[in-house]
Amino acid sequence: MSTVPTAPRMVGRDRELGALLDAVASGRAGEPSTVLVRGEAGIGKTRLVTDLVDRSREMPGTVVASGSCVDLGPIGAPFTSVRRLLHELVEALGLEPVAAAAGSPRVRATLARLIPELDEGEEPPPASGADYVAEAIERVLENLSVDQHLLLVLEDLHWADDATRALLRTLAGTLRASRLTLVLTYRPEDVGRGHPLREVLADLERRRGVSLIDLHRLTREQVASQLRELQGTEPGAAVVASVLRRSEGVPFFVEELAGGDGDDAAGTLRDIVLARYDRLPGAARAVARLMSVAGERIDDALLREAWDGEEAQRLEGLRQCLDAGALTADEAGFAFHHALLREAVYQDLLPSERTEAHRRLARIEQDRVDAGDTARAAAASHHWLAAQDVDRAFAAIVTALDEARSAYAVVSAARLGEQLLDLWDRVDSPAARLGMSALELRCQVAEDLYDAGESVSAMRAVDEALAVAPATGAAIERARLHATAMALTAEHVGRSGVPAHLEEIERLLGDRTDAAALPLRVGALAARAVRSDSPRGAVLADDCVALARTAGSPETLSMALCKRAVVNRKRSRYEDAIADLRAALTMDAGAVLWGRCATANLVDVLNQMGRYDEAVAAGLATLDEAIEAGLERRIGAPILANVAEALVNAGRTDEAMPHLRRARALLAGDSPRWGDFLVEIEATALLWDGRIDEASEVIEGPGVPPAVEDDAEAAFNRAAILVEAETARAMESPPVAARAHATSALGRASALSTEEARAEPDAAARLLVAASRAIAVARSARLDPDDSLVASVHEVAAALPRHPAMAAWARTADALVAEAPAETWGDIARAADGNAPVRLVLEARLWEALALRREGRRADAREAFDALARHPDAGRAPLVLRWAERETAGTALQTAGPSLTAREGEVLALLAAGLTNPEIGDRLVISRKTVSVHVSAILAKLGAANRTEAAAYYAGLDRTPASA
Repeated sequence: MSTVPTAPRMVGRDRELGALLDAVASGRAGEPSTVLVRGEAGIGKTRLVTDLVDRSREMPGTVVASGSCVDLGPIGAPFTSVRRLLHELVEALGLEPVAAAAGSPRVRATLARLIPELDEGEEPPPASGADYVAEAIERVLENLSVDQHLLLVLEDLHWADDATRALLRTLAGTLRASRLTLVLTYRPEDVGRGHPLREVLADLERRRGVSLIDLHRLTREQVASQLRELQGTEPGAAVVASVLRRSEGVPFFVEELAGGDGDDAAGTLRDIVLARYDRLPGAARAVARLMSVAGERIDDALLREAWDGEEAQRLEGLRQCLDAGALTADEAGFAFHHALLREAVYQDLLPSERTEAHRRLARIEQDRVDAGDTARAAAASHHWLAAQDVDRAFAAIVTALDEARSAYAVVSAARLGEQLLDLWDRVDSPAARLGMSALELRCQVAEDLYDAGESVSAMRAVDEALAVAPATGAAIERARLHATAMALTAEHVGRSGVPAHLEEIERLLGDRTDAAALPLRVGALAARAVRSDSPRGAVLADDCVALARTAGSPETLSMALCKRAVVNRKRSRYEDAIADLRAALTMDAGAVLWGRCATANLVDVLNQMGRYDEAVAAGLATLDEAIEAGLERRIGAPILANVAEALVNAGRTDEAMPHLRRARALLAGDSPRWGDFLVEIEATALLWDGRIDEASEVIEGPGVPPAVEDDAEAAFNRAAILVEAETARAMESPPVAARAHATSALGRASALSTEEARAEPDAAARLLVAASRAIAVARSARLDPDDSLVASVHEVAAALPRHPAMAAWARTADALVAEAPAETWGDIARAADGNAPVRLVLEARLWEALALRREGRRADAREAFDALARHPDAGRAPLVLRWAERETAGTALQTAGPSLTAREGEVLALLAAGLTNPEIGDRLVISRKTVSVHVSAILAKLGAANRTEAAAYYAGLDRTPASA
């Protein structure tokens, strides 16, 4: 019997191996990276990463761990491959270092769901939310990577279970491990349209730090080289041509053909793969057949129990398979030499043979489940389904669903729930066996998908459930579905779609006061309060809190208090909002409910009040608690975003940026509204740091999504930032360009003249000041803004609440439009200090200095400019400081025009009248050369590209009106 050799040296992959080794080197140097290796079946992905792993194990300070996803059908046990990878880390480093890296007892208890050896009896988190596992793994990897480089390899992502896919998507975007290299492999041909991995891959490929390696088929020369390695002799040209034609350049097929026995190599590629199987003796073929049903890998105990024959025959069959290269063995059990071989053998089985083997394996797996190993339930259900035993499959899926939820595999739980719904009408008494009705299960599936951030799938599940829900009865279930739909609509579609769901919840529940209805009624009333105008919103918010107190649930009451705080914040009743938020914080010690989420709102309110240092301290304190509880994503991410905003408003940009980047990574894809908010913060930080073009790129660069529909504040703030950028450019440009930028700023500021701005003046506060600044700058550029924009400024400013936190914005806007005197600007600066962003305070000092100069108080103006430069916060708004420096140098727009000499002014007037250089020279009795020198100087001072632009500028010196 011939065996198939394996080449001692990998052929045709030097470049790809070099790229992987570069990624390892980067990881060792402290630059973490993720590499996606993709290629068709048999192309050599495993051989490539095996070579990488072998080399990396020899590198001092590098720890290697790997796992492979296995094909368990549409269900799959959650985190199967991740468990193996983590166990390899424990084997390589020891249990104690991994336990220490977990940090808090709560995180260690979470990780014990995947590594039982870590269990010390600590109470684990509630069985919901995949965030727990992602955060626990992230914490361990980050801490372990401090002292050593980690190379983690996860193969065959096309077979990854839902929980593993969700985990990878999260980790690739948020992992901060300093010395880490993550290598992932998959088959692109198995990830077709609709495959759940497609969206994950698309997300990964967009991320910075993720690279892609494509493995291509071998060339003729490379096939010849592989044959030479395999056979130890120089292959003839005819042999190379034949193998190349038959193998199509796929290394695995080249290997199979090289070890074939002549006629074995005839037929299709599937025949080529099966040739190795056909050469096996009878016992070996029987082992291979059973193993093909079990999966790509099987442990010896399971194989022994499933074997239907003499033990001696099984052992002999295993030896023969190993000798022939059909199987490989390690401490975890046995695996096929290649997945293609397993697939070919499985497809070659007779249907009855396949069914019987699945039934045998299902019984064994079920016995393990019944004995307490519930992690085997998914495997049992897979085999029961393949054996066409729907009844037992249903029961196993019920157990697998409970196991998935206890392992925080929310997405897997949702998929298992969908599988139960598919089987619902094929089993007896499904509701009794599951403990809930089909509609209740649909509610749970939709809620699980929502919690997992699978918004599209969640909305689909809601729509399908509502479509089959009875027209009468099942009020709680239908209300739950509308509540989920309302949350999804508010986050991803727009607030205009909320009322329909809100009205349905209210209609369905009426005045019910039972335990199931009250939380839903409180949530609906809270949504109604937030959407209503004052004072109606305030009354509803009070009613909401009163109703929540009757529910007897800390979670429900803390949610109601948070919502009432939102209403009070909108009314500028900040102290009342803070009182509610602090009450919610003390009420909820679970670290997962609304009380902890109240911190994000508390930071926001303190930020609105200008209490930035207090906001930062409160946020970071709770952030530490969230991290210890393993909830940085769920609770810490919104807090981080609000902390970043407070730091930006305080002018502490360098401190803000790490928090901003972390919040963006944690919140990526979860909520478009948070995405909008983070975009605004980053653009604001960049703009007032003086990086104007970068700020504009963040707001309207390629790939930046539009603002979320129906979010007035987000739309106003985006417009404000773009207005600020254009006015900043105007203030730093020569006169011709300055007029163009000022005109653009006025056009963008027109958003203030909308009904939405008058209806929600507090949401338009920043745009109000930006528009007013644009008006002031336009006037300096000899432009007159439309009267309607000026009127809108006055109207919105008058409508702003007169709380000190809002008054600074209104007074600044009024002063800019009115060209207020220096005394007014001094009052504004003093009142704004401690109540408004540092940039606004410093800008008020700048306008004070400019007003002093305009009033002819030159010495006072110089002192004011000097005081601004010496201001302890001057470095916290570099853009304002830059404007001040340009003003004192006489190069800014606020000097009311370019510093032309008297003769240059005469030349410009004649140039604008259409005279040529010789005609100007004759009129002024100067030489043509002198005229040319003057014209060049004028063009440079004006920033004009040619005489036409200079003439147009001169023509507009009578304050040309500019449309807004």
